[in-house]
Amino acid sequence: MGSDLCGLVRRDHDDLDRALVIMVDEATRPDDLAVMLDVFRLALAVHVAAEATVFEVLLARIDGPRALTMLVAQARDEHGAQYHAAERPAKARPASIDWYSRALELRVLVLDHAARAELTRWTLQEHVPVAIHRALASGYATERMRVLGRTSPMQVAEAQLAQLTVAR
Repeated sequence: MGSDLCGLVRRDHDDLDRALVIMVDEATRPDDLAVMLDVFRLALAVHVAAEATVFEVLLARIDGPRALTMLVAQARDEHGAQYHAAERPAKARPASIDWYSRALELRVLVLDHAARAELTRWTLQEHVPVAIHRALASGYATERMRVLGRTSPMQVAEAQLAQLTVAR
């Protein structure tokens, strides 16, 4: 695999942000806003499922250190907050001030989460052997494809949200 895990995750974060940029752009037609929200929610579900799977594998293969378990817990909590925030625009009329406000709040959460990418990279480089790190990248890509191949991506998103809620 030519990319590392953090590079793959960064691409997902960039894709999520591109969807959010469209969602907060007043030039986007109101009819397209709800569609973009669905696209965002699907992309988030795919990202969260893939990341949760590789982090689960990581923690099963490496016992400690606390920095890794904290990194995984923080990502899980942030993804949970993103899921909940992604529900908020759907409860507002597209193109209303409430819509834009809620979509912007969601964007802030996603950008804040993505801003820790270098910390994740450094933590993994410091604590994870290269062979395991490569396997995680491959596993991430595979899990993304598995989630996308399922027949009902929104059910995947709902199942992931339920897992995030239980994990808290």
